[in-house]
Amino acid sequence: MNLYSDNSRISAICVCLSVMVHLFLFFPLGKLGSYNFARPVNLPQAVMVDLKTPGEGFNPAIEDVGQERSDTANVEEVAKNSELQDTSGAVTDSTSARVGKRQVQTEAGRDDPELSTGSADAPAPVSLARNESTAMAPRKNVPTYAIQPPLRSAGEFLATEHEKLTYQINMFGLAVGDAELEAKNERGEVRITLKVMSNAALSTLYPVDDVIETRHIGGNFIITKIRQQEGSLRSNRGFTLFLRDRKVFWHNLLTHKSSNETVPTSDVLDLLSGFYYLRGKQLKVGTSELLQVYDSDQYTEIPVQVLRRERVNLPGLRKADTIVVKPQFTTDGIFKRTGDVTIWLTEDESRTPVKVETSIPLGKVTVELLSAETEKAETSVASPPGVRR
Repeated sequence: MNLYSDNSRISAICVCLSVMVHLFLFFPLGKLGSYNFARPVNLPQAVMVDLKTPGEGFNPAIEDVGQERSDTANVEEVAKNSELQDTSGAVTDSTSARVGKRQVQTEAGRDDPELSTGSADAPAPVSLARNESTAMAPRKNVPTYAIQPPLRSAGEFLATEHEKLTYQINMFGLAVGDAELEAKNERGEVRITLKVMSNAALSTLYPVDDVIETRHIGGNFIITKIRQQEGSLRSNRGFTLFLRDRKVFWHNLLTHKSSNETVPTSDVLDLLSGFYYLRGKQLKVGTSELLQVYDSDQYTEIPVQVLRRERVNLPGLRKADTIVVKPQFTTDGIFKRTGDVTIWLTEDESRTPVKVETSIPLGKVTVELLSAETEKAETSVASPPGVRR
C-alpha cells in the first residue's frame, strides 16, 4: 500500500513538472500573437500618381539631385519603350518605371514635372511623345574624338589597283628559287607582300623561306610583319610606325622582347613602302633620292643613286629599257646580304623592277622578272606634287 502511494505521488509530481515546463516554453510565444494561416495574403496595390499636378506637400526644391537624375533617366526609358511598343502613345503596365520609392504608371501623353525646367510652383510640362530634336541632341559629358587627316596617301605608292610580279632567283647561273611581290590598293589602304622561297635543290644546302607583309592603316600607321628562315637564321618580328607621333613599337615574337622608340620625322617608311615610293619619283640620271626608312630595327636614311640608262636581257628572250639605281644601305636590310644592291627599273611610268643583283653568304644572287600582272584603277587617284603617274 505504501509502495502504491509512493508511485502515485511520483507520477503526480512528474505531471506537474511537465505542465510547468510547457507553460514556461509557450508563455513567450504568446507575446508574439497569433497568425491565421488560412487567411490569404493580399498583394499591395500599385500607387497611382497624377504626374500633371504635384501632390500636397510636394516640394521639388528639396529633392535629391542624384535621385532626380535617376528618376529622369527611368522616365525617359519608359518613353522610349512606349514608342517602340505602341505608336498610339499608350504605355502598358509592363513598361511602368519606378520613380524614387513609389511605383509610377504613366502614358506617353502625360507630362513629368521632374523633367521640366520650370520652377517648383509652376513646373513647365514636358511631353514624353516622340521629339526628334530632343532625340538627336548630343549627350553631355560624352568624349568626342577627332579623326586626323592621313599623312600619306595610296597614290604615293601605287599607280595601279593591283600588281603582282613574279621573279626567278639565280645563283651561279642556276635557278635556285622564286620570289613574288604583290601590292594592292584596298579602298585607299596599301598592302604589300613579298615572298621569297628557295627550290628543292638549294633547300638542302641553304633553305630560304621569307615572308614580309606591310599594311598602311588610315594613312597614319604602317604595320610590318617579317618572318624569315635563311639557312640557320630564324626570325619572326614586327613593328608599327605611328607616323603622327613619330614613334615605333617593335616586337620580337621569338624572344618576346619589345621596345618603344622615337624617330625624327613623320616621313619614315618601312623598306618595302620606301621601294614603292621610290618607283613613283621622277628619276633622273646623275641625281639621287633620299629614303627615310625603319630597317633592321632602327631608323636610317638611305641615299639612292640614279646611275645610268641600260637595256637588259630578261628570261624568254625579252629586252627592257631601264634606269639603274643603287641604294646605299647602311644596315643589313630585310635579307642578310653581304654586298651592294643594284636595281633595274623600267624607263616607263610603271617603273617596274625587272632585275636585282646582290650578294648573300653563298655568293652572288640575281633576281629576274618572269611575269607581271597589273590591274589599273577605275578612277585616277590624285598624287602629291612631284610624284609621277
